[in-house]
Amino acid sequence: MTWWERLFLGFNTTVKKKEEPDPFIEGLKEKGCYYNKEDDQWERVWVVATRDGSERSKEVYKQGESGWRVIMYGNTGEVFFEHPVGDFELTWSPKDE
Repeated sequence: MTWWERLFLGFNTTVKKKEEPDPFIEGLKEKGCYYNKEDDQWERVWVVATRDGSERSKEVYKQGESGWRVIMYGNTGEVFFEHPVGDFELTWSPKDE
C-alpha cells in the first residue's frame, strides 16, 4: 500500500462494519449474569434454601491479564472456589440451531 492510499484509508468507506459480539460475554448473559461496572466483572447470585433460611453465593467472572477466571464467594464473602476459564469453557450447552 502506498503512502497516499494509507493517507486516505478510512475516508472513502460507505459501509461501517458491524462489531461482532464476544461469544463468551453473550454466553455469560445467557446464563443470567450481569455486568457490575463498579467491580469490572460479570456476576450472578445463587440463593440456596437451608433449614433455617437461606444462604447466598456469588459467581463472578473476571477478565485479567492471563484470561478469564471464575470465582465463587460464599455467604460471608469468603472465596471457596477459583478457576481459570477458557474462552468457550462455560457450563451450558449451545442451543440447537
